[in-house]
Amino acid sequence: MKVALWLSLMLVVLVAAGSIIWRFLAREDEPVPDARSVRMEVFNGCGIPRVGRAVAEELQMRGYDVYTSGNAPKHHRRTTVLDLRDPHCRNAGKVARSLKVQHRVWGMRIGRPAVPDSGVAIDSSRFVEVRLVVGDDFRRFFPKAVPLH
Repeated sequence: MKVALWLSLMLVVLVAAGSIIWRFLAREDEPVPDARSVRMEVFNGCGIPRVGRAVAEELQMRGYDVYTSGNAPKHHRRTTVLDLRDPHCRNAGKVARSLKVQHRVWGMRIGRPAVPDSGVAIDSSRFVEVRLVVGDDFRRFFPKAVPLH
């Protein structure tokens, strides 16, 4: 009787441990939307000189179609992706999801993923579909961007 109880308890513990390991380690990353076909421009809204250009260069190294960079008219605390063509924000949402970052410890995802804000700012006079406004939190999304002085 004691042996059966002990074996049952061990089986439950092994199944629970296997379930936890499977949940955190065996799961592959979810597919990233392909935002590389979207034409974009990058504006520096964080106030640090040359960050917009550094972020644009990092995005180009990742394969994004960046046409220009410049300065935003006002300061932005958060990095934001604005859709200049689609009132339903599909292009900006696709780019924002592709820039998503997840903090990991020992291969396990910790916390919620960080995704840039997205919004709509229709401007039919622009050639590009999306404007990325770099905010104060740019290092979270672009850790390799180094503004050269």
